[in-house]
Amino acid sequence: MKKSGLRAQIAGVAGAFVLIGFLASCVSLEDKAMTARERQELDVIGSVTVEFTSFQFFHIPNKTNIRNKAYAELKKVAARKYGGNIDVRNIVISGGGSGWEALNIVGATALAGLGILVDIEMWLKPGTVTVPAAAIGFGIGNTQKITATGDVVLYRAASGPRDMDQSAQIKLQDAVAAISAELIETLPANAAIAVLSVGSNNAAISEAIVDELEFNLVRARRFTIVDRGRLDQIRREQNFQLSGDVSDDSAISIGSMLGAGVVIVGNVATDGSTGRITVRALDTQTAQIVTMSRGQF
Repeated sequence: MKKSGLRAQIAGVAGAFVLIGFLASCVSLEDKAMTARERQELDVIGSVTVEFTSFQFFHIPNKTNIRNKAYAELKKVAARKYGGNIDVRNIVISGGGSGWEALNIVGATALAGLGILVDIEMWLKPGTVTVPAAAIGFGIGNTQKITATGDVVLYRAASGPRDMDQSAQIKLQDAVAAISAELIETLPANAAIAVLSVGSNNAAISEAIVDELEFNLVRARRFTIVDRGRLDQIRREQNFQLSGDVSDDSAISIGSMLGAGVVIVGNVATDGSTGRITVRALDTQTAQIVTMSRGQF
């Protein structure tokens, strides 16, 4: 066989490897679809998209690794964008060509065009197998650009402590909703906010108020709320509880540690079956009160 004909056959084989490998390793995955129960418990407040590259050894996608990385990257973006008690659901993952893969293909094509052969008779009977170097190079694997999108979901706040009757829980939720509406209207847009604590002699009420405030502020989509994980870590390090009274100086110091421009603290005063919530928003730079709101329950 003439040398030019051999090179043409080699180029054809290499091209076939490129096409088969590309088609076989294309990525199309889904992950963390919302269940019927989650649709009742979670609010979709937005969506996020990330891109990254993934090398497929022998053109076989590692689906578990791709799913895990996509979720981790989406979660980081969602936390930076929305903050608060959020998660990512309904993830859709797809793979396509990347710049790195273009280099792989160019290299394989160049080797094929030169007719470079690899004679592996060192391992087999002499003269039995001769393959194009391009086919071997491309056979190792390929690189794909992975694009992942997901819905950002927010856990709905609890309606109130379990030891409160339904009527009292509704009143508490309405009071916090009114306070939240006032905060949303008066706080500067795009502010980084940390909801620290609401002092009370009832820890369950304090936690319910903090959760509801944070939920309403995140759902407003006008602010960046400090991630719950970072906030919980600082709480442990500083040894204070949601129900504890926090001085303005301590609140400002903690807010600065968290990178928040505004911190929210408050307290609950009860008198028999009624109570009053007072909430203050403090500027961590000036130590001034940005706004203040009260509600009855």
